[in-house]
Amino acid sequence: MSEALYLIAKAPRVGLAKTRLGRVIGHESAITLYKAFLQDLAARFEDAPFEFGWYVTPTDAWEDIRPLIGRGGQDAKVLLQGEGDLTERQREFFRGAVARGEERVVLVASDSPHLTVEVVEQAFRELDRYDLVFGPTYDGGYYLIGMSGQGPYDVVLREVPMSTGTVLGDVVARAEFAGLSVGWVETTFDVDEAEDIEHLRELVKLRTDLVATRVALAALGLCGDGGRDAAGPNGTPDAAGTLPGSYEGEGA
Repeated sequence: MSEALYLIAKAPRVGLAKTRLGRVIGHESAITLYKAFLQDLAARFEDAPFEFGWYVTPTDAWEDIRPLIGRGGQDAKVLLQGEGDLTERQREFFRGAVARGEERVVLVASDSPHLTVEVVEQAFRELDRYDLVFGPTYDGGYYLIGMSGQGPYDVVLREVPMSTGTVLGDVVARAEFAGLSVGWVETTFDVDEAEDIEHLRELVKLRTDLVATRVALAALGLCGDGGRDAAGPNGTPDAAGTLPGSYEGEGA
């Protein structure tokens, strides 16, 4: 059975990617960190036991992403996101799965650089038993969504506001109202807010497959040793050496 994972990604450019985080740690710093996320995710999934591709925006995004990922960028499968909000773009992505020859397909965000191959494999197994599968984030969103190639995308992914604390609940409610079954993989964090870096820098101490992320955190002063030395609004430590509070803004 054809199984495919796609990573949804923006071009790593100031003003386009990680804008919410950038308002706290500095936009250049946020892009440096995001580039590292893409590098670590690409390295982890390019040899996975399922097809791996990219779902990118804007139309010239691949020009910026390809140089980051080495040999894996040479023959990568790249799909371009179209117009509309993120819900519409997800809907179009799943709608095209059959034409691409994909029987089960999973779409993941690029904000969780620690996502493992094992979690994605579990998501594919869940699609043996359920119509959809989700990977929740602690903030009420989701980092992973999967369906079969002929899945119920039109029912589930329509007119649901993104970047809210209720987005996952809204999508699941639509699915259940339509009589669809929902499977789950583990809940984790995504790096959208300043406090999410706390989770990330603890993780890089334990994981050997987060090399680029660990280097970026250290270079930015965000990988403190015992303290909380973190970048302030201009990419330098603030007066107290601590992370400012979270910023509530548009999704990045």
